[in-house]
Amino acid sequence: MTRRFHLLLLASAAAAAPPKSAAPPRGRRRRIAAWISSGSTEGLQASVEGRQAVIERILSPQDDLLLLLVLDMVEDIARIGAARQAAASAIEQLPPNAWTGVLSAQDGLRVLADPSPDRAAAIAAIQNAPTTGRAGFLETVTPAARLAASLAHKAPVRAAVLYITDSEIGNYREDFTNPVINYSDTRDLSRRFPDALVREKSARLAAALSPSDAPVFAVHLAFLRDRLNEAYQTGLQQIVESTGGQAWFCRNLTEIPDAVAAAFQRIRAMFSIDLRLPEGLPKNVTLQLSAPGADLQYRTRFTAQVWSHD
Repeated sequence: MTRRFHLLLLASAAAAAPPKSAAPPRGRRRRIAAWISSGSTEGLQASVEGRQAVIERILSPQDDLLLLLVLDMVEDIARIGAARQAAASAIEQLPPNAWTGVLSAQDGLRVLADPSPDRAAAIAAIQNAPTTGRAGFLETVTPAARLAASLAHKAPVRAAVLYITDSEIGNYREDFTNPVINYSDTRDLSRRFPDALVREKSARLAAALSPSDAPVFAVHLAFLRDRLNEAYQTGLQQIVESTGGQAWFCRNLTEIPDAVAAAFQRIRAMFSIDLRLPEGLPKNVTLQLSAPGADLQYRTRFTAQVWSHD
C-alpha cells in the first residue's frame, strides 16, 4: 500500500463531510461494529470484563460510510462476471454519503479507483479489474484492515473492508499444500494433518486482526469441499469474524448476486460505537452491550490492545 493512497484516503474522508463533533481524545479506545435488528441505541450501555466502558460516540447507518472494496478474483470467468454485476448494482444503490474505493489484491494491494462518491468510477474499476495472478486475501487482509482502521480513527465516518474473492489455497504464492514432512520422525503430524499449516496461518492472522477497529467482510464465490480448501475457508471465516465482520460462501453461480447484496446491506446497516476502555484490562476481553428493548449483534470477544493509526 503506497503512502500516496494512505494520504489520499485521509483527505477524501475529511472532504466527504464536515466533522459532526470534536474527535474523541486518543488513547485506549476501541471501535465496535454493531447491528440492531429491533429497538434503538437509546440508553445504550457497555461493559468490558464486567466494568463500565464509556460510550464516546455512536455512528448510525445514516452517518457517512467509507467502503474499501477489494477484488481478489482470478478463477471462473462466469462467477467473476456475476460478482461484477452484483457489485455494480449494489454500488449504484449506495446512499450519497457513502464513498467507495476499489482495490485489487493480486500481487499486493493496488488502487483501481480512489475513494469517492463517484459511482461510475467505482463501477468502471470493477469491470476493468484484472483477473490474472495469484490469490491475495491472506497477504493483503492485514494492510487493508489497517488502512480502514486508520480512517475510522481520523475521520467521523464508518469504515469497512469488503473482499470479493474466489481464492483457493492452491493458488497462493506460498505453498500451503505441501507441508514439510520429517519422514524420520514417526510423530510428525503433517502426514496425518496436511491442513495444519493453513489452520496455523489463519489463526495467526485472526489474532493479528483482532485489534482492528474496522470490520472486514468477505464474499467467497466458489465454495470448495476438499480438505485443504475447507480448512482455508474455515480460516477465512475465522479471520473476518475476528474483526467483527462476516463471510458468505457461494456454492453455485446463482447464489453470488444474493451474497454480494447481503454483504453490502450488512455494511450499510452497521453502527460504529466508540468505547473508552477502563484501565487494567487483560489482553483479551469480553464485551457486553445493552439497550432497553434492543436486539444487538456485535463481537463479544476482542483484544483490548489498539493499533497505532499514525
